[in-house]
Amino acid sequence: MSEALFTLRPARESDRAYLDPYCYSEGMDYLPDLENVTVAANSGNEAVGFIRIAFGNYGVAHVNPIVVHSSWRGYHVGEALMADAQARYGELRLIARGTSKGFYERLGFEACPWEEIDMTVTENCEVCTLVPECNPLPMKKGQ
Repeated sequence: MSEALFTLRPARESDRAYLDPYCYSEGMDYLPDLENVTVAANSGNEAVGFIRIAFGNYGVAHVNPIVVHSSWRGYHVGEALMADAQARYGELRLIARGTSKGFYERLGFEACPWEEIDMTVTENCEVCTLVPECNPLPMKKGQ
């Protein structure tokens, strides 16, 4: 039997050596905490990707963010992280940015009104100077 390329586990403080640089490489700030953060770890137990789920006033799970290291894209890390989050939290909402829209559509996400995105747990696109190049799109997927 072949060994899995990666496994999913809760994030640990020692993962910050990977997670924060992954955030910076995608133009994001560091993670405020590791609550509801799941890591995809390679056979050396190094984080190769992660997803953070945030809950706000609506009580619905929001993906903020999901990041996969560029060398691990194409190995279904993002799909596994999203499937795990969906299984644990049910409905997921997010803001698709840049070229990520196709990824989310392949997973069954659909566009939704901005009013369904809880801005207390995600970036505020209204004040971001990168909106023209990022082209943000609110999306959701039910159970």
